[in-house]
Amino acid sequence: EFPVRRIYCVGRNYWDHAIEMGGAPEREPPFFFHKPTDAAVDVSAGAARLPYPTRTQNLAYEGELVLAIGKAGQDVPLTEAASFIWGYAAGVDLTRRDLQDEAKKLKRPWCASKGFDRSGPVGTLVPAARFDPAGKTITLRVNGEQRQHSPLSKMIWQPAEIVTYLSSLHRLQPGDLIFTGTPAGVGPLQRGDLCESIVDGLPPCSFRVD
Repeated sequence: EFPVRRIYCVGRNYWDHAIEMGGAPEREPPFFFHKPTDAAVDVSAGAARLPYPTRTQNLAYEGELVLAIGKAGQDVPLTEAASFIWGYAAGVDLTRRDLQDEAKKLKRPWCASKGFDRSGPVGTLVPAARFDPAGKTITLRVNGEQRQHSPLSKMIWQPAEIVTYLSSLHRLQPGDLIFTGTPAGVGPLQRGDLCESIVDGLPPCSFRVD
C-alpha cells in the first residue's frame, strides 16, 4: 500500500497539449494545481468502475505518468531529485472540461473541474528501481481506440526537474503523488466507455465509466 498524502498535478507539460489548449508554450516555470487526497482511486485490481460525475456534460480524460514520492525534502537539488521518486504509475487526470473552460474565462480556480470525487485513478505503482522512463511512451485508449500517444521525452519538464521545482514551493513528503501532465489528444468520455492509460513498462490504469 502507498498511503497518499497530497496530490500535485503539473499543467501543460507537453508542447503539443499546451498548443491544443490554446497556449503558446515556452519553457517557463511549471505551474501546479491540486486534487484532494481522496480523489486518488486505486484501480490496480482491474475491472474498476468510476461514476460519471455530476454537474458536467464534458468529462475529459488526460493520460499521465504519475510519480510517487518516497522521502521528505525541500529545495531538492536536481542531482538528488531522482532519489525522491519511490515509484511510478500510469494514471488519468479526469476533468470536468466544461467547468474548467468556464473557470478559465472568469479567471477562477479549477477546484470544481479538477478536484471532484474519484478524479485521479491510478494503476499499480512500480518501484523506481524497476522502471526507467527513458525511451518510454504513454498511450491512452478509449474502447480500444488510441486517443493519445507520445514519447515521455516530450514532457517540457522531466520528472527530476518537476521534483526539484515543486520542492521549492512545498516540502515534499512520503505519500505525495505528482501527475506529470498529459500529451495532445485529450477528449470526452461517455458512460460505458472503457478508458486505459498505458505507459511502457508499467501496469495500465484501466476503468469503465458508469
